[in-house]
Amino acid sequence: MNVLDRLLLAVNPKAALERAQYRELYRSYYAAADRGRKKGGWTATNATGEVTNRPERDIVRARARHLEANDDMLKAVVLDLERNVVGTGITLQARVRDQDGNDQEELNNAIERAWRRWSRPENCTVTGNMSLWEVCQMAVRRRYVDGGILVLKTYASGAFRLQLLEVDDLDTSILKHGGNRVVGGVEIDEYNRPVAYHLRRQEVSGLWSGKVVRVDAGRVIYLPHFTRCSQIREMSPAASSLPRIDDINLLVEAALKKEQVQACYGMAVIRNTPGNLGGIGRGMTGTAPGQEEKNEGYPMEYIAPGMIKYLQPGEDIKPIAPSGVSSTADAMIRTVQRQAGAGAGLSYEAVSRDMSQVNYSSARQGMLQDRKTYGELQQYLIDHFLEPVYREWLSWAVLTGQVVIPDYAGDPERYQEAVWIPPGWEWIDPLKEANANARALETGQTTLQKICAARGEDWRELLEQRAREIAWLKEFTGEEINSDGKKS
Repeated sequence: MNVLDRLLLAVNPKAALERAQYRELYRSYYAAADRGRKKGGWTATNATGEVTNRPERDIVRARARHLEANDDMLKAVVLDLERNVVGTGITLQARVRDQDGNDQEELNNAIERAWRRWSRPENCTVTGNMSLWEVCQMAVRRRYVDGGILVLKTYASGAFRLQLLEVDDLDTSILKHGGNRVVGGVEIDEYNRPVAYHLRRQEVSGLWSGKVVRVDAGRVIYLPHFTRCSQIREMSPAASSLPRIDDINLLVEAALKKEQVQACYGMAVIRNTPGNLGGIGRGMTGTAPGQEEKNEGYPMEYIAPGMIKYLQPGEDIKPIAPSGVSSTADAMIRTVQRQAGAGAGLSYEAVSRDMSQVNYSSARQGMLQDRKTYGELQQYLIDHFLEPVYREWLSWAVLTGQVVIPDYAGDPERYQEAVWIPPGWEWIDPLKEANANARALETGQTTLQKICAARGEDWRELLEQRAREIAWLKEFTGEEINSDGKKS
């Protein structure tokens, strides 16, 4: 109770009680909702995801693209995601089974061979310059930087192809089509489900042709980054990291300038005697008393290693050596790199490649958490991109006779069963991991399929290749070789 409360209590107890009650009501139960002096500048509003993102979406995307092209820190995050989410590609393993549940190996192999042929650059995209592996990398990159990407399933000259479009191609000027709303170029029904996309026909030069094409949602694979259920359009997941990355760029630039100035060593010559003594002393020049001295400026002198220079009488040398070092820049860069990586769900070591502050245990723990992030993104890519593309491709391949399945139309889902094998990762200590896998396999805690999938390999191909190698060893050595490759 302050002095004012005490005075009011003595004069008007009722008013003092009401004052105390209102103060108690104003006090927040949650510290995060405190509206006092400390948090008075923290202003925030509640709105739907689309209302929140719409005004800043284009600005954030433009700034993210600028840093993508000019900043090494953001580029390191993008490259790390590309390398570990897509790597050398996500491999298809067809899983068609007969009525008894046995794998139809011949058909599965035929599907996989046809899929690999189609995945080549000349067959995969309408432009003929990107393979399916590169399309996956582009999807991961653009989803992190731009917030999303559009992939159109098209048929060019009767061939199934993919067409990549940026989110800039969505026409935001249309607000309604028929009875449906159009939000940011996405036409939605009463349940906010996309039914069509309104796309601008833009030239590569950036000029708009003036045409807008309405494409049915069944032909479009939209890969946005959503954080709220009320979003219709994407928002770049790099948004939270952009201000700090830009600030650290300014810090680095200032630190470099400081180091450049510090590296410059100069000297200034100080004249301790006046210059108007009119020829007194050896080599002195000046003006006679009463005459004005001409302002011709001081001559520039240069120094060289081993040089001996005689100065004029009364002249002295003072070195110019800027002091101080940029001691805080390194720590600040590490901090911002750690924050930028955390914004993408990655560790500092994964983004910076700096392993100077870790040991085996901490490095392994960081890798495990990073791989969970990679695994989530891989599953998203499989569910939202690879699976839809594979289903459409297989139907087209059967219709065109590239894959022969007589009863495909009767049960297409049965023939569309597949397993996707993402790229594998190596461990810090392969011997420890190999022993652990062998022990888990012996005790039935894992399977060969899971172990091979973790390494990005097909267990069937591994066994087939191993059988061929053992058979060759038997033939070459003439001795009996067991399944471990050792003499019996």
